[in-house]
Amino acid sequence: MPWLSPALREDRESPTLVVLTTVLQLGLVAMVWLLALVPAALVALTLLIVKTGRRALGLGAEIAPYEDGH
Repeated sequence: MPWLSPALREDRESPTLVVLTTVLQLGLVAMVWLLALVPAALVALTLLIVKTGRRALGLGAEIAPYEDGH
């Protein structure tokens, strides 16, 4: 029926193609999340290691005792 609009046609899509595009889309989303999260996690881990190392070596700033003001 050539007079039907493209939105009304019922062409069957290949199930293999649907699965393939879905897997590719999910892979792309996962890659973007990893590209965003991995650098932030590395920075946080580095800061944690540096702070722990400084404390272990006694290089950390001393914490002043709490002064009540009385």
